[in-house]
Amino acid sequence: MHAVGYEDIAYEIPQSRGIPPVVRLLGIVGIILIFFMGAISVVGSWENHVWPASSSPNVPLSGKL
Repeated sequence: MHAVGYEDIAYEIPQSRGIPPVVRLLGIVGIILIFFMGAISVVGSWENHVWPASSSPNVPLSGKL
């Protein structure tokens, strides 16, 4: 493909070589880590939690705390 420059001289437009393999690999690893961290959050969300907390009904709603 040819283009016309400032002085009306035709020149070749550089062709892209695409995404470098290292960048592509890091992107895939990053996406995998995102899903892995999400899975860890979902699995660990039930650990050490009691719903509702047994002390919740004992909280005074009026007067001095």
